[in-house]
Amino acid sequence: MTAPAIERLDDTDPQTIEFPLTATTQRVLHEAIGHCYDELAISREHRDDGDGVPADELFAHLEALYVATGDESLSRLELAYERGDR
Repeated sequence: MTAPAIERLDDTDPQTIEFPLTATTQRVLHEAIGHCYDELAISREHRDDGDGVPADELFAHLEALYVATGDESLSRLELAYERGDR
């Protein structure tokens, strides 16, 4: 497996990754986003207290991203993240 070319400037947070939007990348993202959506929906169904339940807005964004990666219509995708205590 070959990792995408990511230039890591330093170890400061937040980190941002820009994905190359090839057909393969969008297909893999499509599958991963679908899995993420399903797992979050399952965990949401099993929570009675509402604590830690993802907001409806998150599901709407995931659904839109799922559709966009399915028809390969993304023109740009960045993922930003911050790591907790290391």
